[in-house]
Amino acid sequence: MASRGESKTMKSISAPKARYFSRKKNVFTIKGRPGPHNRENSVPLSFLLRDVLESTKNLRETKAVLKQGKVRVNGEARKDYRLAVGLFDVVEIDSMKKKYRILFDGKGRIYAKEIEFRGKDFKVSKVTGKRTAKGGKTFITTGDGFTIPVEKEKISVGDSVKISLPGRKLEDIYEMKAGSSVFIVGGVHVGQSAKVHGIVEGNIQRQRLVSLEGEGNNFTTVEDNVFVVGKGKPEIEALGK
Repeated sequence: MASRGESKTMKSISAPKARYFSRKKNVFTIKGRPGPHNRENSVPLSFLLRDVLESTKNLRETKAVLKQGKVRVNGEARKDYRLAVGLFDVVEIDSMKKKYRILFDGKGRIYAKEIEFRGKDFKVSKVTGKRTAKGGKTFITTGDGFTIPVEKEKISVGDSVKISLPGRKLEDIYEMKAGSSVFIVGGVHVGQSAKVHGIVEGNIQRQRLVSLEGEGNNFTTVEDNVFVVGKGKPEIEALGK
């Protein structure tokens, strides 16, 4: 019997924790397509529109809106209803004159925070790779799928970059160092803002640790849980700020 291909649905009860919805209301939910964000920390674009923003009533209406090219993700019109949308993505709905930035709440669930519709768009992305191509040109890659050429800028894996939208030009660099502002993306402090106090270098047996000054308390977490979002004042703040 021939394979029918990948299923486009998944059981609601087994959906990633990043989705905030009633898991007992419907047996099935939309399955995200592999992309710039992993499935555990993202939601399909149609789920965002229908279940998070409640801008559409059902999947049929959601697909119709997307087909018209009225929804932009990071400055580009997107029509794939299963497109993975994740942390710090900018989602714009032209017909409603609304724009949102994707964040995590205090339980690591996807939340859309409304931002100024006519404001200058940008994205903060974490650097996950750096390479030199043939001809000596240097490129960085980010955790959300961007590949950006760099000149003599000092950038290391673990730092973050501010990228203009939709042009995707490098605007600024946020180093992982003492004094930098960060957003916590994992662990018990997920969804909070903090400031780097110090860094404990790792070794072959232990990950690099980051000492942080949070909201009324100090704590330490692994570097994978930390996302740099500013040099002093954060470019992106946690919910409620």
